[in-house]
Amino acid sequence: MEDDAPVIYGLEFQARALTPQTAETDAIRFLVGTQSLRYDNQIHIIDFDDENNIINKNVLLHQVGEIWHISTSPADKGVLATCYNKTSDSKVMTCAAVWRMPKELESGSHESPDDSSSNTQTLELLCHLDNTAHGNMAW
Repeated sequence: MEDDAPVIYGLEFQARALTPQTAETDAIRFLVGTQSLRYDNQIHIIDFDDENNIINKNVLLHQVGEIWHISTSPADKGVLATCYNKTSDSKVMTCAAVWRMPKELESGSHESPDDSSSNTQTLELLCHLDNTAHGNMAW
């Protein structure tokens, strides 16, 4: 086995949420959710090509709040859930929602690593998870 150089991927914002996409069996794929109070948060879809030792990525907007947890569906590679904080009337609310990625991202089409154009897409909201009976939601 030859020694490959390490692969590093940087984010614009802080991130605390990372998960593998287990329903994707043809690629090594991770999702990373960012945490920013001032800017729209993002979900980075990161594919690792272990044969060529490169990373391909796509970015989805998560405009509802800072992501504290992210989880992918084990059965449907286009579905994910986020637990996030949002500010409303000077209060921080913990919320959760289930989302669908754009169809073109499910097929594995990603930007090349040297593509500097930012082609950010949005998630489709499938449902909010109601936590009013349970207080703050923690996964």
